[in-house]
Amino acid sequence: MGAGTVPLTGTLFWYYGVCPRQAWLMGHALEPYPDHELLALGRLIQETSYREARKEVSLPGIRLDIVAREEEGLVVAEVKRGSGAKEAHLLQLGYYLLRLEQMGLRAWGELRYPEERRVERVELTEELRARVLATEAALARLLEEPLPPKPQRIPACGPCAYFEFCFAGEVEGDA
Repeated sequence: MGAGTVPLTGTLFWYYGVCPRQAWLMGHALEPYPDHELLALGRLIQETSYREARKEVSLPGIRLDIVAREEEGLVVAEVKRGSGAKEAHLLQLGYYLLRLEQMGLRAWGELRYPEERRVERVELTEELRARVLATEAALARLLEEPLPPKPQRIPACGPCAYFEFCFAGEVEGDA
């Protein structure tokens, strides 16, 4: 599962769900400033939330925040700062659930939003499977492109760790 030499990961699905340009940049090893305030906050929330349940597992293309065994199978959870990018979160978790299913593992997911004190159960429905597979194909095509998509201002741009990379040449008020 990959595009040319760029292997697909759950993180790329998340980035694609937020902004395809972010996915292209990350997929081509152009990583954002690691100490960006919101990235650091997200890492802190992931590291400090649900400590009692924390069982991080890494597999090729998959890094699960929490894995727990229950009678019906595995539950895998993604811990997120907020639900503002829920579609991107669903794509990432859906990709993980699809990959686990392909490995012969029965699992369902949870999106955990500790700041909102909310947990949402996620099943790999036929509709989510179709969205993940369509995103997988689109992401593979995107990563094969020699250049990233042109930057376009979207609501996610303001707090984005790539903001200066995308809009460095603009004079304030150019938008």
